[in-house]
Amino acid sequence: MPHFDMVDTSNNNGVMAYSNWRSMKKYGVRAMVAKLSEGTFFTDQTAKTSIRNAVKAGLHVNGYHFARFTTTGGAKAEAQMAARCAYNAGLGKDSVIVLDFEATNLGWNRNAANIKAWISEVHRMGYPKTDVYTMGSWINSMPLNNAGRGGWIANYPGNPTGLNFYKSYMGWQWTSNKHFAGCYGGFDVSQMYSSYYYGSAAKTTKAKPKKATYYQYNPKVIYSRVGINRYKDVEFKHKVDSFPAQTVFEIAKLVKYGKITRFQLANGYYITANTDRVNRLYFVPGSKIKRVKSVRGTHRFKDVNLHHTVDWQPAGTEFDVAEVVAHGDTSRIRLANGMYISGNKQINSFVK
Repeated sequence: MPHFDMVDTSNNNGVMAYSNWRSMKKYGVRAMVAKLSEGTFFTDQTAKTSIRNAVKAGLHVNGYHFARFTTTGGAKAEAQMAARCAYNAGLGKDSVIVLDFEATNLGWNRNAANIKAWISEVHRMGYPKTDVYTMGSWINSMPLNNAGRGGWIANYPGNPTGLNFYKSYMGWQWTSNKHFAGCYGGFDVSQMYSSYYYGSAAKTTKAKPKKATYYQYNPKVIYSRVGINRYKDVEFKHKVDSFPAQTVFEIAKLVKYGKITRFQLANGYYITANTDRVNRLYFVPGSKIKRVKSVRGTHRFKDVNLHHTVDWQPAGTEFDVAEVVAHGDTSRIRLANGMYISGNKQINSFVK
């Protein structure tokens, strides 16, 4: 029979008491991973108490987020959700924050981009240890094990005795219905092949997410990094509607709200001025940018007004930058060869 190294729990099991974890330790359970969140709409309210009781019992504690995203913008929004829930549940920086990726398979390229965006954002939010969980049939559809050991894989054979599946990965979840005395429901149990998930026992310090920063000036035109809402009021109590990542907004003015700021639009509605959620659309004139890359294809022009086209460069073309120059409320990029391209970040993205 495979080892009972780690158990994962969720609201389906209810709140896990200290006695539950003590019972599991008799089977050799060393670590737990609690469901923290799902999409951008669900927080598992059992996680905090279950984690606290697991710490008291001497277990290593970790958390997972069930993915619902299909875009990089959605991935970042869900990563922020996961990190906030991990912080609120009491997980420290030595805990592993796992991406449970089993809802939508979009193929290697899109999966890889979305997973990378999620992981990067979780790291930025203060949690350096991440992993990806998925089913055995999906391991060739996403990056799991490309840079050393990584990935936590589910595969439930009818008789697991004597088997050691996925030894080159972090761990193998070999059953989804193990019952423990005194505990409610069936549990997912995993055999682990490294100590990666064993870094957080008896630790109650929290990893503090990066402090939010807000624009202190009006950038005139911005785009949303993630999905954002419009509100009737500066307090954000009365939501009007929602917009997806990459939506462009023209800003009428910057408004102070306590110690932070909001953006007011021309129609009087308000949106966030949080720099993690929105970004200036045009590169700042005078900024020390050395290279940009065409996002979807770019025209090069003879003049700063972009009236006289020279040619068209395909998506992925990189350009050496001489300087970023102002042009009204926008900017232009003068290239090393003297030609000009747009300073719009959705057209030409930053490389270095």
